[in-house]
Amino acid sequence: MKKTLQILLVTLIFSTTIYGQSTERFIRIIGNAKKELTANKAKVKLTITEQKATKYKEDSKDIAFEDVYTTTIAELSKYGIAESDLEVIIQSKTYSRATSKSYYFTTDINTLEDIANITVDGVKITDIKYLYDTSDEDLETELSLLAINDAKRKAKTIGDEINMTIGKILNIEVKESSFGTDTVESKKNEITKSYRIAITFKLVD
Repeated sequence: MKKTLQILLVTLIFSTTIYGQSTERFIRIIGNAKKELTANKAKVKLTITEQKATKYKEDSKDIAFEDVYTTTIAELSKYGIAESDLEVIIQSKTYSRATSKSYYFTTDINTLEDIANITVDGVKITDIKYLYDTSDEDLETELSLLAINDAKRKAKTIGDEINMTIGKILNIEVKESSFGTDTVESKKNEITKSYRIAITFKLVD
């Protein structure tokens, strides 16, 4: 069984390049690394709608859009959200007679729960997207080193199996990174950041 595995490994992963009288043997290994990231900010979509009294609700009353808006701003200001932080969303026309507008704003993750619990007649949070900063060079370096070590570990295991020594690194190719994007949006409050590289090692008898 072991001999069969050795033959299979040699067949699949050896590449031989002949230059004149020399023969160079090498092995190409995929190294993987990943890390869980927690969002530090959130993008909130909030809808403000004027209120109309209805016979189906005993204590209902008319509340003008401007009044609902003013109350909302006052509540948001308690958590560091200013009126200037709200970005109005252009909406298509609807058949509703009530004036309604939606806004986006960004908040720190530690105030998100408090903001979500704000209770104002005519106000509703309709969407939350979690924001991740993936431009961190230290994180990219950390994951790349982990991926290299993963590839080295795999290469050594195979080298031991076929009684060959893993030599110097001949080439490194990044296969998956996605770093460089300033901000990533997600519906999840945690995401997994992956890093994948292909490393070519020299094989030594």
